[in-house]
Amino acid sequence: MYRQGDVLLERVDSLPSREETKESLLVRGEGRNHGHFIKGDSIQILAAEEKELSEGGGIITQYLDLRSEAELEHLLIDSRQWTKEHAPIIIPPGKYRVIKQREFNPYSKAIRAVRD
Repeated sequence: MYRQGDVLLERVDSLPSREETKESLLVRGEGRNHGHFIKGDSIQILAAEEKELSEGGGIITQYLDLRSEAELEHLLIDSRQWTKEHAPIIIPPGKYRVIKQREFNPYSKAIRAVRD
């Protein structure tokens, strides 16, 4: 597993049959002009179904088939410049699902998306 802010990449044995996309923005930050992007030479990105959830209740946003090493980066959306908020993470080849994490607030007794 690899985590960067509110994004979790979880290794899976196989990928479901989904539509391929070229969108490298995995998760958009909440209320700011930043997001978590995947970069690499040999990446297949598959869209998740609407409201698809992991066993832990996280929102699955995409599936990744990394055929070579890739990099998870936290960048400004408009300029694609590094935010310096999260260091880039090197992700080894493999199959992953991308999960936007959610959290339970015990005071309000509500589940909400993790705000990065």
